[in-house]
Amino acid sequence: MSNRQSTHRLPVIGLTGGIAAGKTTVSQQLAARGAIIIDADSVGHAVITPQGEAYPEVVAAFGTEILDEDGTISRRKLGAIVFADPARLDELNGISHPRMAERMGREIEAIRLREPEKQPPAIVLDAAILFEAGWDGLCDTIWTVEAPEELAIERLVQRNAMTHDEARARLAAQMTNAERAQRAHHVIHNDGSLETLAAQVNQLWEQVLHGD
Repeated sequence: MSNRQSTHRLPVIGLTGGIAAGKTTVSQQLAARGAIIIDADSVGHAVITPQGEAYPEVVAAFGTEILDEDGTISRRKLGAIVFADPARLDELNGISHPRMAERMGREIEAIRLREPEKQPPAIVLDAAILFEAGWDGLCDTIWTVEAPEELAIERLVQRNAMTHDEARARLAAQMTNAERAQRAHHVIHNDGSLETLAAQVNQLWEQVLHGD
């Protein structure tokens, strides 16, 4: 893949990975090192609030029946529609993903415009669907966190009280580890101890800080 070279002094790390791979743990480790985390899930919630950029289009597309009494979009009602129909999910993503990209881009630029002493060492765009949504273009380097499929399944069974079949279905619905690895700059393997995971994060973090 092409090597992205940032013209900015403040790098953006795109952090992605499959469900139960350990992406959240890596994000927390980066936050502890001083990075500012832009969480795509939180941005997704924000753009469909009544003040959000995607709110009018989502209501126009899905109807007022998705609204609660106070005018907010009910994620439960909206979810019942889109997760029962892949075409409607694509429709929702087509509305919300570009608006999320715009908002995340503004957040990145606002952080980069801070006074030097108020800037973090790096920005992290934490997004499970980084590639699928096309947000990788916002990033200077991309890290993907992966765990072996059987280990991810066991984590899902224990953490989310899923059956093995349910966990396998969740994994099968996502981009594969191999697909992410092919498009990422670096792969973090989360199949050992927390210390082993932290050592990988430290190595990549030092590369970012030194512009490697």
